[in-house]
Amino acid sequence: FFFFNDTATTEIYTEQIVGSVRCVQETGTWGFLLQFVMRKAMIIFTTIAYLSNALVNLVAPPMIVKKLMPLDRSSEREGADITHILLHFSSLCVLDQKNPYDLEKQIQVYIDAEASAHFLLDRQGVVYLLVDESRKSWHAGKGKLKWAPYMEDTLNFHSIGIELMGIGSWEDMKIFMTKEQYDNIEKKDLGFTNAQYRSLNLLLNYLIKKYDIPRDRCHILGHNDWADNEDRTDPGHYFFYNKVGLSQYPTMCK
Repeated sequence: FFFFNDTATTEIYTEQIVGSVRCVQETGTWGFLLQFVMRKAMIIFTTIAYLSNALVNLVAPPMIVKKLMPLDRSSEREGADITHILLHFSSLCVLDQKNPYDLEKQIQVYIDAEASAHFLLDRQGVVYLLVDESRKSWHAGKGKLKWAPYMEDTLNFHSIGIELMGIGSWEDMKIFMTKEQYDNIEKKDLGFTNAQYRSLNLLLNYLIKKYDIPRDRCHILGHNDWADNEDRTDPGHYFFYNKVGLSQYPTMCK
């Protein structure tokens, strides 16, 4: 007999013992042995599956679809280290409130605007690689960090840019569109999806491990943390950093 401090564990094992006794009574010794082996095998397989999934979430990237933008929409990093990750939102809501998420049109908007990002996450959580990580994508623009003034206007060199297809609150979007346009957007198209948060978690885990980036809000930023809030509001009030294990705002940054 084994004794456990955890009452729940004791009850589970007691139930297994009682079940085994019943099994012997009903099926005989061979039936008991077969069910015993099957139960243990199920426990082993379940444990392996759980550990494998946990390991994958820690070190592996999500499934990434290559959809590289023209090379002239990015440039060389010039040897700069990757130290930060910058998050953005993207949509076509100014042009089309009823169909604000179209992958091909969205990428064309970047091309026409001479902008780019390394990754784009669609509403289903599919991760698209738009610019090779070794190159500098054009996503951060001008800006600065209060705790790192030496980085002023240079974040493109040192960061990975991630666009998420999403739309912010009216406060976030009023610099881009009218209230009438915003009110025409369907509620389901506001904010971000659970599938996006799951994929973003995997992507962040992968990038953090690959580039040794601290998992904190001093190094994983929103565009609004970098650029002036009057010009850049993304990823906006509907993006919840706690869903990727971070605080809502940068604190105690040095």
